[in-house]
Amino acid sequence: MKYQYHDIHDSAFESLVVFICKEIFGHGVQGFSKGADGGKDGKFIGTANSYPSQSSPWQGVTIIQAKHTTGLGKHFLEADFYSENSTSCILAEEVEKISNLIQQKELDNYILFANRKLTGGAETSIKKYISEKTGLNPQNIAILGIDDLDYWLMRFPHIVDMVNLAPLTISPIIRPDELAEVIEHFAKTFDTTMKNSEFTPVQRTSFEEKNELNNMTEHFAATLKRNYMSYAHQVQTFLNDAQNLKILDLYQEAIEEFQLRFIIPKQLKDEEIFFDSIFNDLVELLLSRDYILSTNIRLTRIMVFYMYWNCDIGISKDD
Repeated sequence: MKYQYHDIHDSAFESLVVFICKEIFGHGVQGFSKGADGGKDGKFIGTANSYPSQSSPWQGVTIIQAKHTTGLGKHFLEADFYSENSTSCILAEEVEKISNLIQQKELDNYILFANRKLTGGAETSIKKYISEKTGLNPQNIAILGIDDLDYWLMRFPHIVDMVNLAPLTISPIIRPDELAEVIEHFAKTFDTTMKNSEFTPVQRTSFEEKNELNNMTEHFAATLKRNYMSYAHQVQTFLNDAQNLKILDLYQEAIEEFQLRFIIPKQLKDEEIFFDSIFNDLVELLLSRDYILSTNIRLTRIMVFYMYWNCDIGISKDD
């Protein structure tokens, strides 16, 4: 179940976080009234019930922070929230408060909740940032996003009614999360100078046949080929690397998402629909729904082209 975290008041989101923490830390969690919080929306002193695990729970003073946004599709890596060199972003202000609490011996563990998307790479970067700025051990830092909120509400569904949280009944046409994580990793190795003229995937429909089946115009197909074909081999090599098996799984999940939710018309020619617009619409939907993708526009287009060229989306001769 997905919920409309963006559509509740800041105080309701803080209450939601406190209720979750009462379950995972203990009923001794104390919430604070709205106002200058000094870096804390909640506090727990003692040994946690089950966080981060029952076998190795946090001990001491745990400070709880909730950061709410009214925006949809927000990400932890957006500059207003986290920028390594910024002195005015949300996290820059938080680390000062954390440092003060540590100096006052009022903080042993720090957990931050936000209704933003959190990838593995973002979590690692943010925990490292907080640790380096405050001296707090990364094992005593937790960053939790939308997926974590969904998980805890699945575990403790009674909390939903306690804060009048409405389900997200109008879901996006597609969820770009998996592709965003693939591109986040791919961006670290992508080399614009590494090109391969052209090659054909094994036992796949040729690019020319594919274009005809999908009613793609010659001009648009030529533009895609000129701009992105030379990078297809680099994408394939990256996905087939034995070290990237988890990333390949994410890629497969993204393909399934697009195939099931972004329906490719079967009678393109009869309906006079050109695949040019379908390709562009898919890219625009992805860019508008995820921060990582919107900041890697070229890589997003390359990856969607690869999906098409590799017969992972669109009609192929065996369909």
